[in-house]
Amino acid sequence: MDKPGPHPIPNMSSSDTLTEFEERILLTLWKLKGIGKDHVREDSLRTDPTLETTDALLKDIIEKLRTRGFLETATADDHNAISLTSLGLAILRQIEEDKLQELK
Repeated sequence: MDKPGPHPIPNMSSSDTLTEFEERILLTLWKLKGIGKDHVREDSLRTDPTLETTDALLKDIIEKLRTRGFLETATADDHNAISLTSLGLAILRQIEEDKLQELK
C-alpha cells in the first residue's frame, strides 16, 4: 500500500506550530508596524514587557521564525532589524481568528 505523499502546504494550527512566546513576537512586530520593507530595530521588541528574556534566547527565537519564513531580518544603521513577511502576517491572522473562535 502506497503511503500518501507530503502535503505541499501543511495545515498549520497555531497551537501546533508556534509557542505563545513566538506568537507574542509576531504580534509585537505587527503593533510596531514592522511589516514587509518597514523593518523595526530588534531591540524595540523590548518595549513589550511580555517579551522579557535573555538576548541570546530572543535572537534564537527570531532566527527560528526567520528560517520558517515568518520574519525577515536586515541591518539598519548598524542595528539588527526585523519585519513580518506575508507568511508571518497570514499566520498571525490565523492565530487571532483561532482566538476569536475560542471566545464564541
